[in-house]
Amino acid sequence: MPSFLTAPLKILCIGLAGVTVLFCARLAGLGFGLGPIFAAPSSLAAVLVFLVGIAFAAFLWWLASRCFALLRDPATTPEQMAALRDLPLALPEGTVRALLALIVGVIGLPLLLFSQTLALNDAIAGYVNGIIAGVFGYYFGARSTGPEAQAARRLGDALDSQQRINETLRASEAAAREAAAQAGQPSLVAGALATLESHLAVARTLVQRLGPALPAGLIPAGAETLLNQAEQALSAARALGGQADLATLQAATAALTGRDGPLSSLLRAAAPLLPAVGGPLGGIALLLGLGWNLGAAAWRRFRAQLLDAPHDPALFEPGSITPASAELRLAAAPIFARLFTPRLAEPGFLAGLLDNCLREDAADRLWARYPGFANPAEAAQGLAEFRKALLEDRVEADLSPDLVARVAQSLNGAAPSLRPDATARPALPQPGSPEAQAALQALALLLGEMRDSHTDPVPLLAGLTP
Repeated sequence: MPSFLTAPLKILCIGLAGVTVLFCARLAGLGFGLGPIFAAPSSLAAVLVFLVGIAFAAFLWWLASRCFALLRDPATTPEQMAALRDLPLALPEGTVRALLALIVGVIGLPLLLFSQTLALNDAIAGYVNGIIAGVFGYYFGARSTGPEAQAARRLGDALDSQQRINETLRASEAAAREAAAQAGQPSLVAGALATLESHLAVARTLVQRLGPALPAGLIPAGAETLLNQAEQALSAARALGGQADLATLQAATAALTGRDGPLSSLLRAAAPLLPAVGGPLGGIALLLGLGWNLGAAAWRRFRAQLLDAPHDPALFEPGSITPASAELRLAAAPIFARLFTPRLAEPGFLAGLLDNCLREDAADRLWARYPGFANPAEAAQGLAEFRKALLEDRVEADLSPDLVARVAQSLNGAAPSLRPDATARPALPQPGSPEAQAALQALALLLGEMRDSHTDPVPLLAGLTP
């Protein structure tokens, strides 16, 4: 017999033995003074309520004894013991609350149903009804507002919001596909419509939203004209339905994806910041593909690196930066390397320096605690160099060789100038001209919007002819 059934069976046998003794005594005419109790329904109900309470107490004791046995088990880890210590009676969370609700239901509902038989007046029946309703309402209300339900609702809200964004971004493409299906449009025309719509969405973002903030010349002067012509071609194709001209759609797409298209122009402008990996534009194409495939935390670090964003402590997980890794990146910060390299042998020096550098008031702390800076501005500049080196180290760790090989392989269908070399290690952007930096930042913002709309940039890059 399983061990977990032993205690309940013992309790059941003891109860049956007691009932059997009383029954035999009554058959033998030995009432033991219990006749009045069994004769009056209210007295019998009181006895049954008492017995039910004893049974629940025994059941609770049995549960507690099993939890205490778990605590005495040598296999129980300190983490498990710490978790049990915070629970009532060392029982699983919600057990006591469920037992109380069960007691009220088992005792209260029969009292309420047989109130007339037990000669309970309306006031007492009302009290019992109120107690049952209050306990059940609290129990099921607490269950519905627990952390799991709240988390589920928050997740549902986030998914709904994301879904609305995606539906807005894909509305025109879905309309084109639906129109093609309803009108019996040939599959080649339907594919051309979808391709043109995808490149149009990117062109709109670059020309209408990002273009006004970019330096003159990064977006070609004729890009607005190409965009308008593509819009007209798309509108005409939708109006014609299955009779749309495939050649017109392909010509509009070729104009947007050619050398004078907005995306191709930005890629060429940002490419000098990265060494050529395969084709001359392979480095920037690989960088965009890697950014799309990163997880949420790695993407935030990657975007901060591309945008040269201010320091954010949330970019570094606790413990991800050790004194050993910080020492390796010290050489990439010239001011810090000049001042602190002679002090690396001091016990605890690097750990203290790292702690100060990751605080919000780090610049003031460095100026006040570490002599050698010419002025507060130099302390702030050295801090910026060191933080940038730490971020670059974390981003390089996020770009694993397997991820690089997978993204490079997905770009094999792109134009030769955009194909990266899967065996080369991708390099992070280096300082360059303001125009190149602005182009790279525009591509990073575009990639962020594509991630939000779940639009893979690799098929778009594969369709370019820069």
